[in-house]
Amino acid sequence: MNKFYFLSILCVFISCNTRNRIDKKLLDSITQIHIQNRAINKFGGIEEYRIKNKKEIESICKDVVSLKKENNLQTKPFNGTILIRFSYEDKDGINEYINILTTNIIFKPNGEYFIDYSRGQFVSDHFLARILNYLEIDKNKVSALDNYQKSEQNKL
Repeated sequence: MNKFYFLSILCVFISCNTRNRIDKKLLDSITQIHIQNRAINKFGGIEEYRIKNKKEIESICKDVVSLKKENNLQTKPFNGTILIRFSYEDKDGINEYINILTTNIIFKPNGEYFIDYSRGQFVSDHFLARILNYLEIDKNKVSALDNYQKSEQNKL
């Protein structure tokens, strides 16, 4: 009886682990990225943007998967969010979202922010600036990018 329970738990663990893997096959299946500005009243810009260009999709996926600078801020309070959803077309041609890749950029008070997806919370000024560019948000309105803009000016 104990062997049965052990094998059952092992099977559940393995199936959950493989279901949550982000691999090349999953990334190659993405046909569209949908970016929503949920902080439009605060930061301006456009409400949503869709990316269908395969090279741009690959580049954004690479950026998301390679996020390294970790952060552990609490979600609340927050000043606004940007939602990034990745989708593929199923066999009937219907867009289905890939929940494991759903990414949020959460703006905190005092110019802090974090990028949240299934692998944790991260900070990447480059990635944030890229997403703001898609949504046509003025980077000067997002205080989280103050240090990034100074470093970009110093490069010139």
